[in-house]
Amino acid sequence: MKKDSKLFQTVINLDIALASIALVVLVVCTFSGVIARYVVGRPFGWIEEVQAALIVWVVFGAGGAAFRTGNHSAIEILYEIFPASAQRIIRVFIGAVVVAVLAFLGYTSIQYLQLFIQTGRTTAVLHIPYVLIYAIVPFSCVLQIVNYFLVNVFGYEDEIEKLVDEEEQKS
Repeated sequence: MKKDSKLFQTVINLDIALASIALVVLVVCTFSGVIARYVVGRPFGWIEEVQAALIVWVVFGAGGAAFRTGNHSAIEILYEIFPASAQRIIRVFIGAVVVAVLAFLGYTSIQYLQLFIQTGRTTAVLHIPYVLIYAIVPFSCVLQIVNYFLVNVFGYEDEIEKLVDEEEQKS
């Protein structure tokens, strides 16, 4: 995939778009819930279910973007005391652990989704299928693994930073 292609830009920004939409809806729901509770005096009984679902989508939707842009928490002081040759080995080890954990989380989340499908489990008030709420998890794991390889293996870090800078300048 070419770094400057429209498809590449769409794939790179897909997680940001999902998380942004979920965040906007979460803010609107929360604001309307506050108005309904304190101004009108009639709180929404369903708002907590929607908020919980949207928080899942915001967290896992933004996980790939945070992973790609290096915004996850990291303790680098131990890593930096090693010589460059040891740092390369540590980087490969960390990458293998990260990919293994994300693959395990993605696999386990697919099993949970299958369980939700089999049982037909839904939320209590709105009867939202749990499959819809947690479907983002395996998708996010795949995006995070792809982002790891784009940045750390294929060296797309500079191109991704340029795309992020261009998006920030537009807004």
